[in-house]
Amino acid sequence: MSKDPIRQQLIQARRNQILDAAATVFAEKGFHRASTKEIASSAGISEGTIYNYFATKSDLLLGIMTRLAELESLDEELMEALQGDVQDFFVAVFRNRVDGIQQGQEMLKAILPEVMVNPDLSRQFTQQFVQRISTLLEQYVQARIKMGHIRPVNVPLTVRAVQGMFIGLIVLRILGDESLESGWDDVPEVLATLVFDGLKPEKED
Repeated sequence: MSKDPIRQQLIQARRNQILDAAATVFAEKGFHRASTKEIASSAGISEGTIYNYFATKSDLLLGIMTRLAELESLDEELMEALQGDVQDFFVAVFRNRVDGIQQGQEMLKAILPEVMVNPDLSRQFTQQFVQRISTLLEQYVQARIKMGHIRPVNVPLTVRAVQGMFIGLIVLRILGDESLESGWDDVPEVLATLVFDGLKPEKED
């Protein structure tokens, strides 16, 4: 039996309403001090309604991050992109995510410390968010290698190196690095150049 599309849209709209409120409250108070009661008040719903969609406050955080990274659509994007230029796709995907991260910067500033110091949240965040992205990217890189578009590399380490650069740049921006503040729009192209061209000087003809 197929799912009712209208009902699914209503469910997604309610989830987004709750996540929007949670992101606002997390940004204002931090993850630890924010309460589901405050989130419900910000969303204009009862506290019990939140638990119809999210079992815990940690699930709210993961939902925000998943939406921010557009994780639910990433696998489809990666598969559709296999026929296009790998570097152009890299820039397009990272630009899209960079824009999303920029919009959610205050929320990230509030919740990342909690992710780092809370073992249960850190484990859940790694398993449900970070590792999901790593797995999808590994599959994409492996496919590109088989197609001859990328030279053979250690795929897991390559994926994590790219992820590490991206995460590191986000942290530096949150810390107020002036060069990143002024050049944030150029980050995707700079990363693409580093990944695909390296730092060696161009060979003269």
